[in-house]
Amino acid sequence: MKLFEYQAKELLKEYGIPIPRSELARNLTEAIAAFRRLPHPVVLKSQVLAGGRGKAGGILAASNEEQVTEAFAKIVNLEIGGERPSSVLVEASVPHEAEMYLSITLDRGARAFVVISSKAGGVEVESLKGRVVRKISNRGITKAEARSVAKKLHLSGEKRGRFLRILANLERLSREKECELAEINPLAVTKSGGLKALDAKVILDDNALFRHPEFSKLHPEDEFEGEASRQGFAFVRLEGNIAVVGNGAGLVLSTPACFLDLGGGAQRERVEAAVNLVNKLPNADRILVNIFGGITRTTDVAEGIKSVIEQGGMKPIYARISGVEEREAREILTKTPVHLYPSPLEAVEAAVRSQ
Repeated sequence: MKLFEYQAKELLKEYGIPIPRSELARNLTEAIAAFRRLPHPVVLKSQVLAGGRGKAGGILAASNEEQVTEAFAKIVNLEIGGERPSSVLVEASVPHEAEMYLSITLDRGARAFVVISSKAGGVEVESLKGRVVRKISNRGITKAEARSVAKKLHLSGEKRGRFLRILANLERLSREKECELAEINPLAVTKSGGLKALDAKVILDDNALFRHPEFSKLHPEDEFEGEASRQGFAFVRLEGNIAVVGNGAGLVLSTPACFLDLGGGAQRERVEAAVNLVNKLPNADRILVNIFGGITRTTDVAEGIKSVIEQGGMKPIYARISGVEEREAREILTKTPVHLYPSPLEAVEAAVRSQ
């Protein structure tokens, strides 16, 4: 489960990691009030789960109330990755002389956490210069491991000490809260030599949430992810315009607009709920269905799709449905506008060509 920036920063603060002063605003009145209480200038930041906010114009600076009003109006009406923000973080701007990158991520293959860091921040992880990657001991990061990271980053003096404390706290947060990712980007080096997390990203392991009742209040504010969670779907909202529904992660990994895994043994009602959900996605203008019937009966899938079509307002569907009861499923969809194809590749190509 992805957290919004303000939620991620609340976790960082709980674990003793310095963050800028900030307040969450759900309307202009709250944004103005926050501006008056915070040091100036401030930065207004769109609270969406999609990445690329800065490039998309979702982060704007303001030095007076007029600029706050203008920036707030732009941000709340700006769609990023198919999302519009329900709130804006108003944050005190932090003058700084350098930016670093720091994250703890879970390496499932190695069954261990890994620290990734770089003296360059604010860019994609893949393009980080001088990137340091270090596997962490299963019992938690040792002083020797932390010092080796700081040494490779050429940190010394008070800056080194502060970095080591932040690294240790971030690792503890990741381990205790069972995070898939805990990222600070950028970790700013202030003019006084301090370190502050200017932006944060935290992804919690859905499979471990039952052990963390403290996160029950942090349900996704995105209406589609929230509904998918209630229905029990594996759903990931992406930025493309083709929504993909399938039964099994392997069938839906090449997904432009969203990833919705029905799971095995999906019944008609479950299929109907899934197709209804992706049909409402504002950035998706067509749907790709990729089903292989085994535990899942293809006739249940066909009946679920047909039921949604009969309700009206259905987006074009391009489908590959094969496996158990395949012939009967095709007969159910014969008199519907569903475009059926014998292979996933043909269905994908047809969906893409229809643009």
